[in-house]
Amino acid sequence: MPMGLWVVVGWMAFVSLTGLALIAWGLHAGQFDDVEEPKYRMLEDCEPQEWPGRTAHKGGVGSAG
Repeated sequence: MPMGLWVVVGWMAFVSLTGLALIAWGLHAGQFDDVEEPKYRMLEDCEPQEWPGRTAHKGGVGSAG
């Protein structure tokens, strides 16, 4: 076999094994457990929480005072 063909086959094997390893890591880490909840969580009717360490500004964005 020509050397270029071995390079291509080796590169294909490397990419395939890397993809499989990333999918296995995602399954183990729970990345695919609940794909539906985040899009519904943003629709919950609750007040936004204050950021710790920040003070609220009166007047909103672009106000002079």
